[in-house]
Amino acid sequence: MGVAVPGWLDVPAGKILKAANLPCWSNYPLAQKLHEAYGLPVRMENDASAAAAAEGRWGSAGRFHNFFYVSLGTGIGTGIVHRDERGNLQIISSEGGHMSIDYRGPLCPCGKRGCVEMYASGKALARGAKSLLAQRRLKNSPLAQLARRTSGGLNAELIGRAAARGERVAVQVVDEAVERLTVWLGNVIDLLEPEAIVFGGGLGRLMFSYAPQMRRRLQTLASHPRGSQVRIIQAQFGSQSALLGAAALWSRNGSQHGS
Repeated sequence: MGVAVPGWLDVPAGKILKAANLPCWSNYPLAQKLHEAYGLPVRMENDASAAAAAEGRWGSAGRFHNFFYVSLGTGIGTGIVHRDERGNLQIISSEGGHMSIDYRGPLCPCGKRGCVEMYASGKALARGAKSLLAQRRLKNSPLAQLARRTSGGLNAELIGRAAARGERVAVQVVDEAVERLTVWLGNVIDLLEPEAIVFGGGLGRLMFSYAPQMRRRLQTLASHPRGSQVRIIQAQFGSQSALLGAAALWSRNGSQHGS
């Protein structure tokens, strides 16, 4: 059994050390519990790292020697990938969504303030839209009316569709999220110098549609002289990348992972 889960892991021990969005799983022996329940050997990996492995082996990042994978969904997950001279992938697990871009910003479930996840994740989009719509003059805006008519209320998918149609509140929320995401990516480029950045996850397609805008802003938000030339590409497998990555944990030529 291959398992892709969010958070900081002790991969050899099969434990979840900490997951910001799953506070009930602290130092939790997930691999052991699954083995006891199903009688199968279990390998586990961080979900974004597993997704990065799938995209590097079979997907849209197969031609790059190094790239940075970003899983955009309820939260923001990341994977750092290098390909050695034999073509084997070296995956470094990371929780880059919990890099702070404003130390005075909102408190994140991880315990820090101003994490990029608090500005550019699915939860952040919904929270930002709800905050704007709470203003008296916006309670009857098209987005507010749409939210009232939709089962489950306001979510990132709804906001993305509204932004594509030019709805003012949705456009403002998405533009702010894209700006914060680009600030963060500028730091990532200066630190890691990746050949490419891969957008995956349920929110990946929406954010990828703003790639031209991000490239323009990276001319000033990345100090690296070639920062704006870093490729921004879409994950081939979208929200299913982590599922394929979990399967890859048991493949004969599985990627090597680090922490």
